[in-house]
Amino acid sequence: MKINPMNKTMRTVTMLLLSMLVMSCSMLTRNADDIINDLRDARHAQYVNVGSGLLGLGRLISPTLSEAGLGINSVQVLDLSKCSGNVRDKFRKRIQNLYKARYYEEIITNQRGHENLTVLVRRDGQYVSEIVLANASDMTDAMVVINGRINLDNVQRIINDQSNYFIK
Repeated sequence: MKINPMNKTMRTVTMLLLSMLVMSCSMLTRNADDIINDLRDARHAQYVNVGSGLLGLGRLISPTLSEAGLGINSVQVLDLSKCSGNVRDKFRKRIQNLYKARYYEEIITNQRGHENLTVLVRRDGQYVSEIVLANASDMTDAMVVINGRINLDNVQRIINDQSNYFIK
């Protein structure tokens, strides 16, 4: 049986394109939740997830929370300050790769000395579905992920209030 060289080339090209598609899809699924899921079980990592039920209870107790939390469904906090240097380096590299992703918009990147604050948002039409606040410094490596259907006016208020998320 004679093998047509064109068929072999077509199979090779098809397999190459298919593998590139699989690789690109796996890279697109990398987001802030993946970083949290990968690193929250690291030794000495601290992770908190405040869901919609607890946020709703807070809104009932304090009227200021209902103003600031308008449109927020959940808040996740990951603190790696007490983790090893390897974990913290991995976190910093993942944050850098995160804001290179196409579906995040970089709002703020503020570097002062060894401190680096990054604010990223993911839009869903005229609303913001996710805000990522990442702080990397010698003292603190932490990330806050705010999910919901947040009006653009409230995004500025949340970003300006970021000092409440990170202990200095």
